[in-house]
Amino acid sequence: MDRYTRCFVKGSLIYLAIGVVLGVMMAAHGDWTPLLGRTHNHFNLVGFVCFMIFGVGYHILPRFTGRPLHSAKLADLHLWLANIGLIGMSIFWILDAGFEQYVFEFLAVLFSIILGISMIVFIYNMWKSLIPLPQEE
Repeated sequence: MDRYTRCFVKGSLIYLAIGVVLGVMMAAHGDWTPLLGRTHNHFNLVGFVCFMIFGVGYHILPRFTGRPLHSAKLADLHLWLANIGLIGMSIFWILDAGFEQYVFEFLAVLFSIILGISMIVFIYNMWKSLIPLPQEE
């Protein structure tokens, strides 16, 4: 299994654990929900679900086509951007909800854009990996 595949799968499990802890904290302290709600949702949906899909997708999809992954370097870039984007976005959402400073909202949006760019990198890399070679058509 490639390093980036293993990192996405392990990362997804770590994000699931964080999402569960945040969910328990919100259940125990209902007034924390406005502070932690978006972060809890994104750690579960993007961190766990999407990262698991990325890891499994990088491992399985090229094998289904019998072709190598288009670019391992893009997969590594995707891994870094996705983690930086998700963690940065989550931190600044918590700070924005806790302190109501617009600079934190701006930074949360900036990290959201980084996360979005990482998704585009994944789409591009998978798309290029799934295009049949000219002799295969």
